Amino acid sequence: MPGIGVISNPNAGLNKLSPRIKNRLTFVVGQTGDVVSTGTLDDAAAAAKAFQRFEIDIVAISGGDGTAHRTIELLLKSYGDTPLPPVLLIPSGTQNMVPSSFGIRGSSLSAMLLTLARYRHNVPLRCIKRNMLQVNGHFSFMFGVGVATRFLELYYARHATSISGAAKLIGEVALDAARGGDIARKMAEHFAMEYRLDEGPPQEVSVHSLFCSFIEELSLRFKPFPRAGWDVNVFEVATVEGSPMGVVNQLHRLWLGAVKLGPAFRRHMARSLEVRLEHPEPYTLDGEVYEPCDRYTITAGPELRFVVPRIPLRRFDSRIRTTTAGPWDLRHLL
Repeated sequence: MPGIGVISNPNAGLNKLSPRIKNRLTFVVGQTGDVVSTGTLDDAAAAAKAFQRFEIDIVAISGGDGTAHRTIELLLKSYGDTPLPPVLLIPSGTQNMVPSSFGIRGSSLSAMLLTLARYRHNVPLRCIKRNMLQVNGHFSFMFGVGVATRFLELYYARHATSISGAAKLIGEVALDAARGGDIARKMAEHFAMEYRLDEGPPQEVSVHSLFCSFIEELSLRFKPFPRAGWDVNVFEVATVEGSPMGVVNQLHRLWLGAVKLGPAFRRHMARSLEVRLEHPEPYTLDGEVYEPCDRYTITAGPELRFVVPRIPLRRFDSRIRTTTAGPWDLRHLL
C-alpha cells in the first residue's frame, strides 16, 4: 500500500494547542495514505516499521524539531540499509527551525495540501538533499553547547514556549548584557575545550558557545549557518567567545545570514569533529536539552531527501543541493 504515511506527535506545540489538526490531516490525506498519532516513542517506532513494511512513498512528520529528529532516528533504525523515502516535515511545533531552513512556512495543512496535490496528480516534487548530524549515537540537524543550552533551559523554565516568548527572552538578555547584568554574564560563561576538526591537529580554546549544524536557521529566523547545506557530508561549525555585548552587537548580522562576522565568531566547514570539555556540559539537539557530557563525537550522518512543497515564486539557491521525488505508481488508487 504505497502512499503518504504521516506520523503526528500530539504533544508538539501546535498539535497540543489545536488537537483537531490531526483530524484535519486525516481528512485531507484520505485514502492516499495513513495518519498515525504517536504519543510515545514506542508508538512512533511501530509506525516506522509499518511504513517500511508497506513501502510508503513519502513519510510526513507532524511535530516540532525535536519530534523530527527523534522520529528520523527511529526511521533510520527501522529501514536499516534500505534508503528512506522522501521526508516531509510538517511545521507543527513552536519554533519549526528545520522546516523554515528548507523554505517550508505557513500552516501544517497548507504543506500537506500542496504535497498531496502534486502526489495525486503524479507530478514530481522538489526535494532538498541534506545530511543529518550524528552526535554520540543520536541523529539531529543542529548541535549546541554553552549559550544555546543555557538559553533553552531558561526558556523552558518560564513555560512560555512560543515565538513571542523566545523573542521576549532574547530582548531581556540583550538589555541585561547592555547593563552588565548577571543573567547575560552567567549565560556567556566560558568553558575550556579541546577539539579536532577532521584530521587536523588538536586545538585548545576557551569559548562560551559551540555549534554544529546542517540547517541554516535557528528560531526567529536567525541564520547563523548560511553554508550548512552547500556540500554533501560537510557541516558548519561555529565557536563563539568574547563578551555578551559582543554577541548582541552581531545579532543583526546573524539574522541576515552574513558569512563574515566579528572576530569572536570562528567558523569552519568539517566532516567530523572530536570535542573534549574540561567539565561536563548539557547539550542541545534541535531544541531538546540532553544530560551533561564532556566528550562528543560529531560526524556527518546519512543524506536524506526532504520534500519542499511550496510553489516556487523565486529561483532556488543554486548552492543548495536538490533532487526530485516521483512520479509514483499510485497503486493505492487501483
